[in-house]
Amino acid sequence: MTERAIYFVMNDREFFRLPVNPEKVNVKEEGDGEEFTIASLGKVNVPKPTKLKSFTLESYFPARPTHYSATVFKKPKDYIDLLEKWLGRKQPIRYIYVNGPFIINELVTIERFEYDESFGSEDVNFSLELKQYVPFGPKKAQVVKPKTSSGAKVIKKKTPARMNTKPKATTYTLKAGDSLWKVAKYYTGNGSRYPELQRLNRIKDSQLRRLPVGLVLKIPPDWVK
Repeated sequence: MTERAIYFVMNDREFFRLPVNPEKVNVKEEGDGEEFTIASLGKVNVPKPTKLKSFTLESYFPARPTHYSATVFKKPKDYIDLLEKWLGRKQPIRYIYVNGPFIINELVTIERFEYDESFGSEDVNFSLELKQYVPFGPKKAQVVKPKTSSGAKVIKKKTPARMNTKPKATTYTLKAGDSLWKVAKYYTGNGSRYPELQRLNRIKDSQLRRLPVGLVLKIPPDWVK
């Protein structure tokens, strides 16, 4: 049985797995209804779109290699430096929780990162508060040309992009710098689907960071339809 795991990914290039899973994985969802008072009814609640999801995590970064850590050992400072760098960039990261009773795969922002060392163990305790991120941006305005002599308006239409009809291969040979995440991103547009590739090719979690160049991977059939 594949073990539970938590990953954090920034732009498909920087990522890490938590070395020690937290005791509790938390998801908080809240409504955002608005209360009004109506003379004949009293208080009523008008439903509105829900608030953004929030997540909290508490665990620790081991100061020394341990038998229960699920990743290649890194010093606590390495994790701290990376999280603080991401926090300073003011950009969303992807938060992934897999193989538990539910799945989390969300773009989030880091709202709070707190850490400390206690009892002289040199292990670093930490807590994270994360909030769901919904991409947004200005829409491109549609240009309406002046009326023609016939009185009809001429609206400029966008030309649809040509689809790539070249079939994708059913196997993939790893190149330098490749990862399962990148391969899943290439085939599906969603790098977080890499566990499907991992299971099909029977790759252990401990092998993920040491995949050899030239390894031929079988691609899930539904990725190449």
